[in-house]
Amino acid sequence: MEFIREIFSIPFGYLIGFFYNLTDNYILSLLFMTIAVKLVLLPSSIKQQKSMAKSQRLQPKIRRIKEKYANDQRKQQEAMNELYSREGYSSMTGGCLPMLITLPVMMGVYAVNYKLLSYVLRIPQDIITILTERASALSNLGTYEKQAFRQELTVISHFKELDLTGIPSEYVTKISDFAEKFKFLGMNLEETPQAKVFNVLWLIPILTGLASLAMALYSYVRQRKTNPEMAKNPSMGCMTFMSPAMSIWFSFLFPASVGVYIIMSTVLSFIQMIILNHTHSPKKVLARLMVDETINHRAKENIVKNVAETLNEDSEK
Repeated sequence: MEFIREIFSIPFGYLIGFFYNLTDNYILSLLFMTIAVKLVLLPSSIKQQKSMAKSQRLQPKIRRIKEKYANDQRKQQEAMNELYSREGYSSMTGGCLPMLITLPVMMGVYAVNYKLLSYVLRIPQDIITILTERASALSNLGTYEKQAFRQELTVISHFKELDLTGIPSEYVTKISDFAEKFKFLGMNLEETPQAKVFNVLWLIPILTGLASLAMALYSYVRQRKTNPEMAKNPSMGCMTFMSPAMSIWFSFLFPASVGVYIIMSTVLSFIQMIILNHTHSPKKVLARLMVDETINHRAKENIVKNVAETLNEDSEK
């Protein structure tokens, strides 16, 4: 698992580092990286929106198949597969695929936020090794700060206390400047919110939960309008509140910098969802599909007609 995280963290480390060098602001670099990822995944999001419209269109036919083969699951599945094939619909495109695409992004960003010295600041590994060894020797570290996976974050949070003998001045300045700016609304982003310790860091889980809940409620209300049958499924209501709960839980597991990324990503996804629901609403998508089908049907008719006319001309000769 560590090897997989390392693979995903390299490209996102370069991307965040690139934006950090441009802006000299870690929050802005996270924001620009998130926007860049959203733009890259935009075609997939549009495809998912179209797939949802197709799914809505197929619901009456699916319902009839289920009623017809209510006692024969094998024939029911065969009929549904035939329907999907005929209509050019893939349940993977509309459901799991977009989530599978975003998973590497999440893993990469989480890994980068634990190894900022390596992936963002590009400090040589031998320098990082010296700094982490000196940081681990500090007497005022808590048990959590001594964890191996947090070594680089510990260096950042206790950089002023470290013995910097033998460390080139360029790296001292680089890390010192980063440590001073590694904050958001007065919070130290290398710290992790603690469920049992109420302080300013709780703002991260609260904002995360509110953003996720707003997006989930909007999606649920929209689903009830566009696909009432699916919205009646009890699991839909459960998922509406499960997603915000999971987001809050994650915010208590990772550094505040990861929580800030989750907030940014959720807000941008919410904005994108609203825009796509307007530009690619089910009514507009279905209307376009009907136009395309009409054009294709007429094109096939013209081809058949031309072929028939050609054959008639040949037979007359």
